Amino acid sequence: QSVISVYLGHDSSIAVSQNGRIQCVLELERLFNVRYFRPNIRLETQEYQNEWYRAMRAVERDCECEDGQKPAHFTDGIIVFAGDFECYQLFMRGMVGMIFNVERWHMVDHHEAHANLGYYASPFFLTPRTTLVVSYDTAGNDGSFNVYVASRGKLQRIAQLGYSLGNAYDLAGTLLPEVTGHPLEDFVNCSDPDVLNMSSGMKLVRIGAYHETASQKLSWAGKLMGYAAIGAARDDLRESVRFMFEECRAAVPGNAAVPANLVRTACESVEGQRAVAATLQSEFEHFLQTRLEAFLRFLGPGKVDSVVLTGGCALNVLTNQFVYDSLSSGKSGGVKDRDPDFFVPMAPNDSGLTVGGIWALFPPHSQQRLQYLGFPLWDRQVLAEQGRLRGARRLSKLGGVDYLAELLAGGAAWQRHPNRTADKPIIAVVRGRQEFGPRALGHRSLLAVPDSEEMRDRMNRLKARAWYRPVAPMVAEEALIQVFGRPVHSPYMTMAPQVLPEIQQRFPALAHLDGTARHQSVSNQDEPWVHALLLAVGRLTGLAALINTSFNSKGKPIVNRVVDCLQMLDELPDLDFVLIEDFLFRKRRAGAT
Repeated sequence: QSVISVYLGHDSSIAVSQNGRIQCVLELERLFNVRYFRPNIRLETQEYQNEWYRAMRAVERDCECEDGQKPAHFTDGIIVFAGDFECYQLFMRGMVGMIFNVERWHMVDHHEAHANLGYYASPFFLTPRTTLVVSYDTAGNDGSFNVYVASRGKLQRIAQLGYSLGNAYDLAGTLLPEVTGHPLEDFVNCSDPDVLNMSSGMKLVRIGAYHETASQKLSWAGKLMGYAAIGAARDDLRESVRFMFEECRAAVPGNAAVPANLVRTACESVEGQRAVAATLQSEFEHFLQTRLEAFLRFLGPGKVDSVVLTGGCALNVLTNQFVYDSLSSGKSGGVKDRDPDFFVPMAPNDSGLTVGGIWALFPPHSQQRLQYLGFPLWDRQVLAEQGRLRGARRLSKLGGVDYLAELLAGGAAWQRHPNRTADKPIIAVVRGRQEFGPRALGHRSLLAVPDSEEMRDRMNRLKARAWYRPVAPMVAEEALIQVFGRPVHSPYMTMAPQVLPEIQQRFPALAHLDGTARHQSVSNQDEPWVHALLLAVGRLTGLAALINTSFNSKGKPIVNRVVDCLQMLDELPDLDFVLIEDFLFRKRRAGAT
């Protein structure tokens, strides 16, 4: 059996499965180099068709299947609903058919795909235990907040609630210029007397230009989550935020409004805006927890053994951690003082829908590691020649991960480097197939030792990011207790526990402003090469951890071209080396060509 699955919304993707195993996932943003890419349905039909044709050709040419063959024929094709433009989804069959022969076609609902990815990517489907799956985001053709119960490989929806927490979170984000990059006046009129007058009776304020910023607002939630650490939540704002979460539904053009109390607070000052952000994040966490508790009570004490969160809102790592901790403490019906059975998949957002669509119809028979099932470098054929022209050295001949660790730690290898401008370097690592999902997990990563505030500032400057954005660490499994005081496993960067104070003091770039770290835990089974590098770094610095953030330039997706890697090495002052496969490229000396 061979299956091709396609999703047409933002974060469009194509997935291929053979004999029950996922072979590759193409996230179209990585091919077209446009963040959150979706083929433009407003283009002429021929142009729209050409974009998909190019994507299908990439799958045909570069999908690395386990049997060594290239995909050509599929027994089944799947289209996952994007929630809109159904005519284009039907048209998709013909576009796939231009390249691949597909015997029969199926349609899968949006949240059904999210839920199936979450459940079957977890270890829970292999057990007879009962799993509660919550899939929540902004919108889908089958709702925006769905709840499922799964057991023995069977998944059943038990509720479809009207909440659109993703839409509410984004709407409140319009009040935060430091997040959106837009003046507040682009969305609300702060000089309107009715808005500012507490006694005016105005309950809601319409948000202007909200839907015109649709492509931009996809990045707001991640920024807002980091921004929330700056301010302090205010009790006088909580009721208004809860009202938003209770009443906000899936986005409808012309129907965007925010409680007047929040607008007034944002119009008052930057401090007010930061308080709105902090309150929003705090209430988001509590809102989900209370709904989760309600479903655990509904199903009965002790009836649920594990919990899965998925959908775009499951990218909110602070909420994931809040739920995890409440399960661990017993507050949400969990078992106190034990590691709770809790899981968030590597691609809970829409980039994971094509895999979930496959598993909705053809569930896997065994658990499969998916995090590195992206595509190899598009222009890998130029690597050897670029290495020769630029005098790159083979890492394997220099000493492998031990040499790289010595560089990162600022040891003798770095001290001999003629162009050094800092105590320790930043090194980009580009190895193997790209990650599947929105996080860089060591195959397309920027790495550095997190032992100074300067390193955090350099990393944010390199990526042209706002100062309040967190940098995430990768931590060897053996060092989790040393960093967090407990073993919080997070191989896909889906959690954010508090870092111990002594580690924050010694390694200040490891934690965010609120003391949390959205870490990637790495075991030898997860990624042997990265794990070995972390242990080598630990022998030199005293902590088997590195800053790990995605290797991409401002506003662009994670890199997947040799030429782009080398261009960033040449143009970004804070980037010192790029390791591409086994070739270690260093920054050219001033004046070199």
